[in-house]
Amino acid sequence: MFSTLHKDLTRPPGRSTRAAFCAGLAVIVVSVWLQSVIIRLIGGTIAGYLGGFFWLVLNIYMIYSLYARRLHDIGLSVGPWFAAVFITLLVIAFTMAAGGGADYFAAMNADLTIATDPERNQALIEKYQADLAENLYWARWVNLLPAVLLSLYCALKPGQKSVNTYGNIPT
Repeated sequence: MFSTLHKDLTRPPGRSTRAAFCAGLAVIVVSVWLQSVIIRLIGGTIAGYLGGFFWLVLNIYMIYSLYARRLHDIGLSVGPWFAAVFITLLVIAFTMAAGGGADYFAAMNADLTIATDPERNQALIEKYQADLAENLYWARWVNLLPAVLLSLYCALKPGQKSVNTYGNIPT
């Protein structure tokens, strides 16, 4: 399993077992955590930005590859992964609106002169940021739901026991 982990994380075509998926998911969780720690340590430098962007793209590619291979083993295309990403973006938009964004835009639309008045604009932004901070705890967990559900599905659903459209039985 560990000898082929690099394939699970870097090559979307093919199939992966449940155990390989769980091992790859653990590697990705550690990679995302390390990325956040190192980015906080480096700070706002151009090297930090470029390194963080490269690491982000690498993490997204590894996530795509891992889920593609696992979904292939189940006999599905990568469609559920794209659906989970789309649903996650919708959930994030909803939680931003419910967490204070709707009030911000309603206040801005009710009185368009706020945009030209620096003091009132700053006060509105600070209120919006306070509302978001207050609601961030529940929003953070709600935003993770699509990814958690897809991960549980991939980790618990047995793969097909025969050759399928996506390749041979993984070893």
